[in-house]
Amino acid sequence: MKAGFDATRRSRNIGTKKQGHGRDNRLVIPAICHSERRWTEQLSSHREERRLVRGRDILFLVEENSGGCIHACSVGDISQVLANTPSDDWGGIATIILRQSTRKQRLLRPAWGRLYYSADLGLPGQRTIRAAPALALEAVNPDAKLEWPLSLSPRDHEELDRLRKDGHQISQERRCYRFSMTPASIRATQLYRTLLHEIGHWVDFSEKVLAPAALVRGEHGLLSEAYFSRTYEERESFAHTYAEARAAHLIKFGVIPFEPMLEGE
Repeated sequence: MKAGFDATRRSRNIGTKKQGHGRDNRLVIPAICHSERRWTEQLSSHREERRLVRGRDILFLVEENSGGCIHACSVGDISQVLANTPSDDWGGIATIILRQSTRKQRLLRPAWGRLYYSADLGLPGQRTIRAAPALALEAVNPDAKLEWPLSLSPRDHEELDRLRKDGHQISQERRCYRFSMTPASIRATQLYRTLLHEIGHWVDFSEKVLAPAALVRGEHGLLSEAYFSRTYEERESFAHTYAEARAAHLIKFGVIPFEPMLEGE
């Protein structure tokens, strides 16, 4: 005869993830990004610098470094690349942030740079001081040891080759690929690839959303939904193609690479 329910028996799910154990203390980044399209952030201690590039006024927000991180690209470096890139490609981006991420963000959501299609930037306890599309290049710790798993997608293998060409030392070990970085290799990645890659995303967005929306009133929302409904791979492919073509053009005419420019240059 089958035994009935025994309330004294201990559930095998007690204390496990299935029952919710650890749900409230997971290592997650506080939600400052409402969506891929809109970013809200309180700026840390920073300085502001304005540059006139190809007749356009750009506000640079340079956050103070921490955790051994550096800004590998100077304001002058970025301005030099922009000055040799068609202004129509990046003209809608009037704010560039040399951003200092938190330790948790570097651990869980590392990036060389980011494009904010819409950003609300403010100071702690104060209202928004800047609301506009923005491009950010992240501060990086050159002494950090990055690891990638040995099992990589074809797209990841392509990125691995790009990183080697940027000057990063990459060794294949028993369990992973291990990266060693220098300020020069970080600068090469961010200045000659990441900056152009994020501009590529803006070109894509402008062609598929901003330009058509300017012709048909009230269509911005629908066009934006269609843009973000595309796959991540499709959007990344467009940005990679743009960045590679633009970098090849700059190399052909001797614009890049160039020696680091000091602050104020």
